[in-house]
Amino acid sequence: MATKKRDPYFDNAKFLLMILVVFGHMMQPFIENEQWNHDLYYTIFSFHMPAFIFISGFFAKSFDPQKRAPVATSFQKFIVPYIFFQWTYSLFNRLAGAEEHFTFQLDVPNWSLWFLISSFFWQISLYFFRKIRPSAGITISILISLLVGYTPFIGRELTLQRTAVFLPFFVIGYYLPKDFADRFKNLKYKQFFALGFVLIYALVNYLNEVNKYMFFGSKPYDDFLNFSEWGFLVRIVTFMLAIIGMLAFFSLVPTRETKYTKEGKYTLIAYLLHGFFIRGMRAFDLENIHLGFPGFIILALASIVLTTLLASEPVGRVYSKIEQYFLGNRKKNGPSYNNL
Repeated sequence: MATKKRDPYFDNAKFLLMILVVFGHMMQPFIENEQWNHDLYYTIFSFHMPAFIFISGFFAKSFDPQKRAPVATSFQKFIVPYIFFQWTYSLFNRLAGAEEHFTFQLDVPNWSLWFLISSFFWQISLYFFRKIRPSAGITISILISLLVGYTPFIGRELTLQRTAVFLPFFVIGYYLPKDFADRFKNLKYKQFFALGFVLIYALVNYLNEVNKYMFFGSKPYDDFLNFSEWGFLVRIVTFMLAIIGMLAFFSLVPTRETKYTKEGKYTLIAYLLHGFFIRGMRAFDLENIHLGFPGFIILALASIVLTTLLASEPVGRVYSKIEQYFLGNRKKNGPSYNNL
């Protein structure tokens, strides 16, 4: 059977988003040095993970519990790597001096590993969402996202808060028709959506005194808002900013194959591995370093280089073989789209 041809548009998007993830994490120690660093950091965080999650949902349309065992497959694809990298990051934190003792726990993910657990839950949620109308499914997912912030007992454990907060982006991606991407790519004057970045940046700058933790979605409203009763309005604003940012981003993604298209196949392993470099960098006292514009350029270039290396085909093939081993799949196919 011939391998289904990949759409370079989404591989391009995934690679560029991965650069933004790495760049944002590299910038974090310096965001309080200058206002523009601070505003750029939160502008990036307003949309880059929602965009990744949207792509995951868009390529989850093949979900069919009648043809395979989705729970077992999703467990092998997301939870098994999570357990391994959770242990590895715990050991790395101890060796790097970030922790006095080696501590290994499964309920609270180390740093960026939350995405693996959430991906497992999003996939499983399709048992429900595949059976209802898109309008009802999207409405329910948004209500879950808004209401979960009022549940102080749902927090970082098993990343349940984040899973619920970002659920609408996965569900919207799942429900959108397959030809939506083609229609969007061919949309006339779509580049004007890029002005959305200016709007987000300006609003982030204007809301300087507001707790920007609202973009992370990992805590209940009580934990980061003085008036938690208005949390649903804050979440609606962040949701709208994410949609604006996604439209702006996807309007600029090249539609044809580029020099970096092939790296878009292996962004999951780049996502999992880049944390070791970032954590190693943060082991040094960086907060007092004045970044400046030259330093900003250096970080941007370093992000591109690191992402390119970690998402390279040799590294990706190694991960793909490991993934195929755990999935019991010996076919020489690349990693599936609904990773990252």
